[in-house]
Amino acid sequence: MTQPTITDLATALDDTGRVDVVLGAAWDALDVVGRLADTLTFDEGSDEMQAMLVGIKCADARRLLPLPEHGRPLETGAPGPGRAGLEPYGALLRHVDAALRRLTSVPECAADAQQLALVADHAAAAADLLMTVRQDGGQAS
Repeated sequence: MTQPTITDLATALDDTGRVDVVLGAAWDALDVVGRLADTLTFDEGSDEMQAMLVGIKCADARRLLPLPEHGRPLETGAPGPGRAGLEPYGALLRHVDAALRRLTSVPECAADAQQLALVADHAAAAADLLMTVRQDGGQAS
């Protein structure tokens, strides 16, 4: 994923006036990182078990969200080397966590607050796991 895509998703996650935009951005971010995790599973410099767990967390979270309206996956690029290359994706997942937790206090989302908190938990767990997939220099743990 390119930096503009990460920036666009981050901007959408901060759109406090449109719940549908935030939910769509959260779904897209989880989809992108989930596909990245699938790729990392086969990357020689990654811990494949940790990568699989990231993918599972992202998939579990996505299943709890409505499908985005645009209906097409975002393009992803290869991450940079080592843990530093995964940090933008981890930060994006932490942003999803924070955005969804903000939505739990929005009156429009009151009926879904518990489900949104669960999705946020999955995003936070995926972010933590993602940062264990590679050690410095890209070597598996």
